Amino acid sequence: MSQTWSRSSSARWCPTPEQLMILEEMYRNGARTPNAGQIQQMTAHLSRFGRIEGKNVFYWFQNHKARERQRLRRRLIGRHYQLLYSAPPPPPPQVKYFTFHPLLE
Repeated sequence: MSQTWSRSSSARWCPTPEQLMILEEMYRNGARTPNAGQIQQMTAHLSRFGRIEGKNVFYWFQNHKARERQRLRRRLIGRHYQLLYSAPPPPPPQVKYFTFHPLLE
């Protein structure tokens, strides 16, 4: 599938499969918040596989990190509710009854 780009700046960037694979690998290898120099280097490397700008790299990392946090939060909330609703109800409190025996007074 070929990419088409309009001249307007409103056209969305769609990473090629190669660019996506490389970005994900860089993220897995520890690049979470690359600085301007790193973004420039990444952009130069990724441009060999399709059209890309530095802002695309910047926003890809920002969005990827946010989505990862969101997935983690959803997983933790799911586990919380799973534990909350799958746990057996607590046993009823022990109630001690005292009986009066007329001979024991």
